[in-house]
Amino acid sequence: MSLSLIAQQEFDISDSPGDLSAAHQASPGIKNCSKCHNEDLEAEPSRCLACHSEIALRISEERGYHRDKSEDCAVCHAEHQGVDVPLVPLDPEDFDHEETGAVLKGIHLEVKDCHQCHRRDNTLPRTKTSSYLFKDTGCLVCHTSPHPGHQEKCLSCHSQKNWEVDIWIPGEIR
Repeated sequence: MSLSLIAQQEFDISDSPGDLSAAHQASPGIKNCSKCHNEDLEAEPSRCLACHSEIALRISEERGYHRDKSEDCAVCHAEHQGVDVPLVPLDPEDFDHEETGAVLKGIHLEVKDCHQCHRRDNTLPRTKTSSYLFKDTGCLVCHTSPHPGHQEKCLSCHSQKNWEVDIWIPGEIR
């Protein structure tokens, strides 16, 4: 049944294929179907990205996890499964962090809890769920610089193996 037919008939929420996720509960109701669905009731990625502009930006810049995943959001994010089903089906044990473009090396491989780095204070805000998208990128997302004024150059002296520096000449920034 197309949305044009929906507009011509009376429907109630029981006509929905299922309850929306917790993240999308703010827009429930049959009258809001066209926010996400086209006339054939297909969820269009362009409609998802209209609301999720931070992901649209990353796709346009070809960076981050979604850089090459703009074709069909519903493949990973199955809506209408109810409030108790996570819309982001992330299995930390099976997640390939290299897919994000941020390769974990050295000491970072020892971090087992995603939220140790992806905290609410340094990720994009969500009202009902948590985000894994950092507000900023780089070392300072998680670490405080002991070198004011040289924050963007951490990896010119340090590695992800540890913070020790083999050779350092005071006053010299490499």
